Amino acid sequence: MVKLSKRLQAVADLTQPWRRIADIGSDHAHLPLYLREQNKIDFAVCGEVIPGPYEIAAAHVKNSAYSADLVVRLADGLQAIQQDDQVECAVIAGMGGMLITQILERGYQELSWLKGLVLQPNQNVDVVRKWLAEHNWQITAENLVFDEGHYYQMMAAQPSKTPTTYTDLQLLMGPAMLQMSAVPADFTHYWQFKLTQKQAILQQLQNASEPPADKISQMAKEVDLIKEGLNATNRSTNH
Repeated sequence: MVKLSKRLQAVADLTQPWRRIADIGSDHAHLPLYLREQNKIDFAVCGEVIPGPYEIAAAHVKNSAYSADLVVRLADGLQAIQQDDQVECAVIAGMGGMLITQILERGYQELSWLKGLVLQPNQNVDVVRKWLAEHNWQITAENLVFDEGHYYQMMAAQPSKTPTTYTDLQLLMGPAMLQMSAVPADFTHYWQFKLTQKQAILQQLQNASEPPADKISQMAKEVDLIKEGLNATNRSTNH
């Protein structure tokens, strides 16, 4: 029986209701194997661009009870998906935000076949949100979890007929997170940690012998945004 980390479990939860998925950068194929084992999907493509992890994923799938339902392919990004697969949702998790947007850019044709995306960038989460908004994908659900000493943000998105515009606060903290009636405790802990961190940096900048005005202005703006987001989510949680 496949057991997922807290991070991957949260990613798995966002794949619902899709029954046919592609896991891009599948590593050891843990996510598709878990979802098939739990009967949450019927079919998955496990895409891996690096030969070592590809071979491990292929061996894991071959030795499982679900080798007929999971296809492992050595391919770059979304090119692992073929139109005949009838994949509904692509998962791209555990990479930097810049790399995720590059994969999305290069997979323009494959994206047109999909009904959903689940993305979990390790950094530059705001860059991913901005890319989705500009390319007619609307964020429908989000989560933030603390796992093995790190905080991870993740999102689900679906195609939209029109571009979405997000505010700076929504790009920073997540439009779906900010709309939750009660945010997860990990969300509050993360942003309180970031607020303390940025306030300390702002203080250092202000105390410099030659205070850099541009950096001070940018950091002050980020501090204000985090305060605004924490106040908004705190109000909704206390209602």
